[in-house]
Amino acid sequence: MRTITKKSRQDEMIGLESLGVRWTSILDALSEGISVHSTSGEILWANKQLCDTYHKSLSELKGLNYEQAFHNEMISGNTQEHVSGKVLSVLIEPLFDEQNQPCGFARIVRDVTEKHSAQEQLLKAERLATLGRILSGVAHDVGTPLNVISGYAEFLLARTKPGEQGHKELSSIINQSKRIATLLGDTLDMARAPQRRNDVLELEPLLAGLLEMVANELRKSGVKATLTCTISPALIYGEASQLRQALFNILLNAVQELGTGGNLDLIIEQSPDAQEFLTLTIRGTGTSDVACDLSSSVARFLAEDDPPATPGLGLLLARQILQGAGASVGSAKGGGIVIRLLAASAGETNRSATSTSE
Repeated sequence: MRTITKKSRQDEMIGLESLGVRWTSILDALSEGISVHSTSGEILWANKQLCDTYHKSLSELKGLNYEQAFHNEMISGNTQEHVSGKVLSVLIEPLFDEQNQPCGFARIVRDVTEKHSAQEQLLKAERLATLGRILSGVAHDVGTPLNVISGYAEFLLARTKPGEQGHKELSSIINQSKRIATLLGDTLDMARAPQRRNDVLELEPLLAGLLEMVANELRKSGVKATLTCTISPALIYGEASQLRQALFNILLNAVQELGTGGNLDLIIEQSPDAQEFLTLTIRGTGTSDVACDLSSSVARFLAEDDPPATPGLGLLLARQILQGAGASVGSAKGGGIVIRLLAASAGETNRSATSTSE
């Protein structure tokens, strides 16, 4: 009987050990990080995912208290923390023994970086949508006083001669009033719904106007932008308001990728391998003249069929517009962006020619 009892206990222990190994294997395979703590906060066990998240082995974590291991205070419920560039959702769940008495707690960690980034992008988009509505109303209201200012300035300028007192100042007022009107007009134009037009557009003044619109972002980032056009006129097909919106979003993302300082170069030229296209190349260099890899971020999202889950702000819309305009996006040497746009002929007569500088 003793032999049977001893063997039964051995079998039972082997069974429990096997069950423990099986549960450990299952918990290690989970995408969530899990740690088990005593009532005092000491780590009793942790699965592989949690060890990988905090770059420590189980032997290093075991025996540490909560603050030593995670460098923050324990807060019950669901919280967030940032670790190695990741956003983690942390859930504390109490554990109870067979008598329903607290015997510790489990800490469950999920990587919500992509979800957090997507929510941030959505919030930014909502803020911009609200700002767009406000700006649209302001632009309409500003139009009347702006016309009055420029009108009186032109009236007074007509009564002065070059070199006379006030002539230079009045000319400056008129020029700046026209500049404000153009910026407001272009901004309102971008907010309009697509009209499904396919006009002949001149690309160089369109981009020059966009650089005016992103001038504030360029100044804040200390980025110098240069526009070069090797052909004249650089005519393309498309809808001005839609292409302006797409290229504006791309420029904003390129400036953000550059960070502080550096240069942003925009080059318009004839496509070397296809005469029916013009190419717009966007390259960025940092303060030490090191090329910024826009191909792995901006260009990748615009070009790939399966782009990153969290694109830059406005790139989804830019991609849709460019695809609708028959444009294609690729990567340039040195990590730049190449956008191929359908070229138009200067002698085109069956389409309406639209001046983008009006």
